[in-house]
Amino acid sequence: METIKVNAETKKRLTKIAGILEKKTGKRVSYDDVINYLIDRREVNKKYARKLFGIAKGLDLYDELIKGRTEDEKGSP
Repeated sequence: METIKVNAETKKRLTKIAGILEKKTGKRVSYDDVINYLIDRREVNKKYARKLFGIAKGLDLYDELIKGRTEDEKGSP
């Protein structure tokens, strides 16, 4: 096992997700389980985004989509 440092807000958010996963699976989950769940979910989302936007080969549209969402959240044009 390794130790990683996270701030209190991140730990709070991970704990909330752990609660959701525990409710969903009926099993106790660790922070490692939560982090792996989030990583796996991101990979699945990226895979589906590439499949949906596959017609534009050579462009990383997933990253562009995330960039656009980030700009929207910040209120940028």
